[in-house]
Amino acid sequence: MAFNYHRALQVWAIPLLLVAFFAYLVAHSFLSVFETVLDALFLCFAVDLETNDGSSEKPYFMDQEILSFIKKTNKLNDSRAQRDKNLRNEEGTEGTELRPIVR
Repeated sequence: MAFNYHRALQVWAIPLLLVAFFAYLVAHSFLSVFETVLDALFLCFAVDLETNDGSSEKPYFMDQEILSFIKKTNKLNDSRAQRDKNLRNEEGTEGTELRPIVR
């Protein structure tokens, strides 16, 4: 409303900067809350894995979809690590050291 009553304030840069600043604040606030929720979710998942073993006496309280997702991710990471290890063994090197170029 201040822009309607003061004609000198009708420069396009001022409203644009105000909108950009408030949009940044809203986006930053939303992403901060989202990050906190994800951290809490993974902490609860880790505590559930430590305290329970999935048996009938101590069942998991987590959603089974989360557990299956983590298991699939672990299998994928294990297979990638095994593939990388096999590639290093085939090359005959244990690490990734630099070799001189011989022409």
